Amino acid sequence: MAKRAAAGRDKVNMSQEIRALVEANNEMRGPDLIAALKAKFPSMTINENSVQVAFANIRKRMGLTRTVARRPAKRTRRASRAAAGRPAPAVTAKTADASIAQLQAARGFLAACGDNLAAAQKVLQQLADLRK
Repeated sequence: MAKRAAAGRDKVNMSQEIRALVEANNEMRGPDLIAALKAKFPSMTINENSVQVAFANIRKRMGLTRTVARRPAKRTRRASRAAAGRPAPAVTAKTADASIAQLQAARGFLAACGDNLAAAQKVLQQLADLRK
């Protein structure tokens, strides 16, 4: 790929200058590079952010740095409740019949306990303990 000619009034190709400085000294860091460029071209305004980006890209192409893959973020446990905005599942005739049958069975169970709610709860607790 052909290199572009330097643009601007100073006719200085910053990437080429950065590349030359990095090839001369592999251990050079960003602030050192900017200081060297300012010493070499004192009358020129240097965009430090642009130089840092070019410096990082050149070091990467030269193989002086390595790219480390990011670790995937930890998955968080979601709340067990339904997501907001989702409609409730539609009640079908089959589930409605099952619900009515369950309600009738519960009413019969309560009647068998003598309409005593505390006794019915105690029986249900004992059944739950037996299932454990």
